[in-house]
Amino acid sequence: MTRRSPRIATIVPILVCVAGIAAMVTAGAAPASAPVAKKSCGTITSTSSFDRAEVIKIRGVGCRKARKVARRFDHQGEEEGHWQCGLAHNDAPRLFSCGRGPGSGDLRDRPHALEARGVTS
Repeated sequence: MTRRSPRIATIVPILVCVAGIAAMVTAGAAPASAPVAKKSCGTITSTSSFDRAEVIKIRGVGCRKARKVARRFDHQGEEEGHWQCGLAHNDAPRLFSCGRGPGSGDLRDRPHALEARGVTS
């Protein structure tokens, strides 16, 4: 049986503790979610109080699909496929947001998301 020196026996637990603290600090320093780079996908005609609506993709959707989802909700009041849409209240000029994928709460936080904003002509 080998015997450790008392010095190593006290240093090893300290090093393990320091490494654990460093890992927690590094993990805590990373942002919870990356900043969202919204992109305009052009405008669609709108049946709201605005003549047109600018469709903005937030994440996880192409412009063609974003316009299709927004047009269907704006014109027919129906949701496209597994998308969920909701009207914006007291958040002018945003008209509505749509999201798809797991999650609850704000539709704009879903893995696939878009919003429509009213545009005056």
